[in-house]
Amino acid sequence: MFSVAGILVLALILGASIHVDYYAIGPGGTFDTTTLISVPGGKGYPSSGEVAFPTVSQGRVTALGAVRGWLDPDVDVIKANRIVPPKTTDSQVEQFNQQLMDNSKEKSTAVALEHLGYTDAVHGTGAQIVQVLPGSAAAGSLASGDVIVAVDGKPVTLDVDAVDAVSAKGPGDTVHLTVRNAAGATREVVVTLGKGPSDPKRGFLGVTLQTADLAFKDPFPVKIDSEQIVGPSAGLAFTLEVLDQLTPGELTGGHRVAATGTMELDGRVGDVGGVPQKTASVVSGHYDLFLVPSGEYAQARQRAGSKVKVVAVDTLDQALAALSALGGNALALQPLPAA
Repeated sequence: MFSVAGILVLALILGASIHVDYYAIGPGGTFDTTTLISVPGGKGYPSSGEVAFPTVSQGRVTALGAVRGWLDPDVDVIKANRIVPPKTTDSQVEQFNQQLMDNSKEKSTAVALEHLGYTDAVHGTGAQIVQVLPGSAAAGSLASGDVIVAVDGKPVTLDVDAVDAVSAKGPGDTVHLTVRNAAGATREVVVTLGKGPSDPKRGFLGVTLQTADLAFKDPFPVKIDSEQIVGPSAGLAFTLEVLDQLTPGELTGGHRVAATGTMELDGRVGDVGGVPQKTASVVSGHYDLFLVPSGEYAQARQRAGSKVKVVAVDTLDQALAALSALGGNALALQPLPAA
């Protein structure tokens, strides 16, 4: 006969050794971009402030780990299929997230350089159609693999060029597209726009896009060491630190700032996920300011309470304005000399 104590010990042993189909997502700490980004050749400027980005830790859990996570308000325990899609391995997910980090570093550097006057830091040959949504305005006129090279006669080199041009129109408006197919031949296509699913007042073409032949040209040898960190959520922080290191003065006014959000080629800041856990890391790190995408502001504000000032940003310009209000020179950055 097992005693009650013996049964409890056995349950704990089994609970600590049996893995269940769940992941635990918790605070992962913060990383100071000052130590990760460098500008060789004496072209960088030191600063006394700090721009950091918070991370999350995640991993499969045992039964005991799942219970611990459910009891911890800073940990989310979720089904594994929300992290690793069916027929996908952990290593494939890791590889995908590494690709996102690599792309994030390139985009973050390019956006910073363009902000400082290098308009040719990003190169593309048009907006390539990845998918045409069934029943959309584009269905029947455009196909996957087509590349939009002009909208209403205005050249398109990046996907954001096409997005901005179409979004400026309303439902029922016509848009004139110059389209290049896989063989290199071009044709003219006229499409009457539908209603946007998230904004019915905005014209909707009904395609997903990526920049064709996307390439980056860095006139300064900016180096970003992401260590073992993966994913795109450090984009905003990387861009801010590159700006700080390439220009004299104090971008943050000497303050310690944390930031999370993807950085898109048009300067938009995108949502990242895991914001409650990231905010917990920012709170424990005693930062002066936390910049977050506006779509995740409520989560961050709730977790931060009165311990850290949280500011919502949708664009790089809004992030720079927030740093200027903190006492930094973010709105007075001088263009860089020719490389």
